[in-house]
Amino acid sequence: MIMLTALVLLAFAANSLLCRWALGVWHFDPALFTLVRLWSGALMLSLLLILTRQPVSIPWGQIRFWMLGASLLLYAGCFSWAYLELHAGVGAFVLFACVQLLLQTVAVIRHGLPSWLKIIGIVMSLMGLAWLLLPGASAPEPLAVVSMLVAGAGWAGFVVLGQGSAAPLLDVRSAFVAASVLVSPALLLVGDWTTDNWQPWCLALASGALASGLGYFGWYRILPALGIQRAAQLQLLVPVITVMAGVMILAEPVGVSRFLAMLLIVTGVYLSLQTAQRSA
Repeated sequence: MIMLTALVLLAFAANSLLCRWALGVWHFDPALFTLVRLWSGALMLSLLLILTRQPVSIPWGQIRFWMLGASLLLYAGCFSWAYLELHAGVGAFVLFACVQLLLQTVAVIRHGLPSWLKIIGIVMSLMGLAWLLLPGASAPEPLAVVSMLVAGAGWAGFVVLGQGSAAPLLDVRSAFVAASVLVSPALLLVGDWTTDNWQPWCLALASGALASGLGYFGWYRILPALGIQRAAQLQLLVPVITVMAGVMILAEPVGVSRFLAMLLIVTGVYLSLQTAQRSA
């Protein structure tokens, strides 16, 4: 499970990188990016169902089907709009800080307060994330931050819905199909269909079919074993991965301060996971 968890976290970081690359470097339309991402994810997962000879019927009449789609669409749509302005690492910080707080709240409601050592680990990680945000991005665009916070709420809902998934591939395919149906009116919002560059199309397809489709399938497979608290804590590693990739691929700035912030995050995550293992 460790290898699958690592691959899933890399896929999450790749989504931030691919989206920012397409929108920030190639000036791709955010509505079009969201459409391509969701549709390609739905196609990839449907193909996997066919190849594994699983049922391909779509549960149109189930409330959970539409809840999965709505939460995924809320996340994906606001995620794209936010990355018009935010750097990849900053956007990942805002997203997963919001997710962390919401999922930890759900865990407290369900199971009560965690151990004091786990709380220290969570606080250390959040302090590191705050530190990671402050040095390189003075005054992020407020509307972009709000958009990413809303995306975080959508993603937290998607995680909660998937925690008890008995059929990960079917559930994630359902989420992408429902989101693809719900996002169809966004065709009217696409401002530019005439881009001459093929690169942003490939980035959107990679985000949808690989980083999102396969990545979220892997996430739903490991969620039942992780639990809400551990899932929330592990996702705090994604901004660290994203910042490192942003430096190497998009030439986003980093320095000693950011390195120390990332070290604080990793230490907090390690501490939290160690206490989780002792209590298990």
